[in-house]
Amino acid sequence: MAVTQIHPIETTLKAALDYIMNPEKTDDKLLVTGVDCSPETADLQFNWTKKAADKTDGRLAYHMIQSFKPGEALPETAHEIGKRFAEAITGGEFQCIISTHIDKGHVHNHIIFNSVSHITQKKFHAAADIYHRLQRESDKLCIEYGLSVIEEKSGEKGKSHKEYSENKKGTSWKSKLRETLDRNIPKSESWEDFLLRMESDNYEIKQGKYISFKAKKQSRFIRTKTLGESYTEEKIKKRIKTVDSLSVAVPTTTESKKPSKKEQSGITLLIDIENNVKAKQSAGYSHWATVQNIKMIAKTTNYITDHGLKDYDVLTSKHDEIKGRRDSSLQKIKETESRITLLKKQIEIIDNYRKYKPVVDGLENTKNERNKEKYRNEHDTEFILFNAAKQNLKVYFGKEKLPKIKDLRAELNQLYPEKDRQYQVYYKAKDELKEIDIIKKNVDSILGQERKRNPKNRSHSHEEIN
Repeated sequence: MAVTQIHPIETTLKAALDYIMNPEKTDDKLLVTGVDCSPETADLQFNWTKKAADKTDGRLAYHMIQSFKPGEALPETAHEIGKRFAEAITGGEFQCIISTHIDKGHVHNHIIFNSVSHITQKKFHAAADIYHRLQRESDKLCIEYGLSVIEEKSGEKGKSHKEYSENKKGTSWKSKLRETLDRNIPKSESWEDFLLRMESDNYEIKQGKYISFKAKKQSRFIRTKTLGESYTEEKIKKRIKTVDSLSVAVPTTTESKKPSKKEQSGITLLIDIENNVKAKQSAGYSHWATVQNIKMIAKTTNYITDHGLKDYDVLTSKHDEIKGRRDSSLQKIKETESRITLLKKQIEIIDNYRKYKPVVDGLENTKNERNKEKYRNEHDTEFILFNAAKQNLKVYFGKEKLPKIKDLRAELNQLYPEKDRQYQVYYKAKDELKEIDIIKKNVDSILGQERKRNPKNRSHSHEEIN
């Protein structure tokens, strides 16, 4: 899930750019990318574009922020999404800087793009629906990368100023109730299961003409229908995913029926009922947790049987193999991303050097010192950009012959599909690891309980799982 916002920059462009590129926030600038501009000289290049288009008045740039749900997106993934998000909004026609901040509790992207296009020389038009467009484009990318999205709440009433302020601070009772509902609805197997989950989250429930909830320390009940059309009792019931009942008998042979895709999905960790405070306080929750554990044991056993993992050592080896595949693919993605960043930087440097060299050479053709000084002042930005490019050429190539831009672009175009392939491998391994990690923890829990009942059992490192 990512939340987006945008606002114009009227003054202090350089200060804004310096802030979003802060090394302490961006892993020493590893999570900073310039598109059609260099991060070091972005403010000068933005201004040069506006001067060339004769549009130096008005807004200097636009600042977009894309914030991800805590723990949901890796910094590298968030940065990749940020680059594609910027491309979708600007159409690739505006210079921009994308930076990913990792210093807070949640990963978030800052994107600053020029107000004037370096291609069409037209100003960016922030239409009335820009906020909706930002969220739509962001949601598309989140879905593609397997992240959650904010469910559209059609028909939702506008928020009061008080609730709006509380939402920003994270103190709104309605906001917290929405989050709890959105977390529990997809997990619930029935309406009764849903109510038990809400009760376990310390919500008091009042059922009547309208379903209402009240959290601890909250003075009044909140009717869910006031949260929006998606939260009426009828809509909540439609959103709840019903899951077929599973047999309480745990399969113990390799001839057990292969679980359906529906049964295979949704495996969760077993609940430690013995040490669970809520189970001790609520008989309803204790009963629900017991039934839930029986279902999860069945799912866990079906999984290990179907995948031929009945020996604990085999299960552990499979877990480590998937983890290695995930880590290896992530490392390859990082290496490919680094190479892409390097190639784009080299292309930009060579292009800037060749673009501004004729302007710099023009100084030599100016006859007297007075005219030279005037020429130099008029083209001050071009001189700065040229000198920066010249210095960078030494850093990246030294005394080596400069490569052809077409060769660099050819390699770049080959790396993009390779990176996409690596991401597919990574996400597949990531999902497999998440599933087998839960399976392994469930098995550890089951074997641990068995050893408590029978202390003479052998070490589980050589046990058959049944």
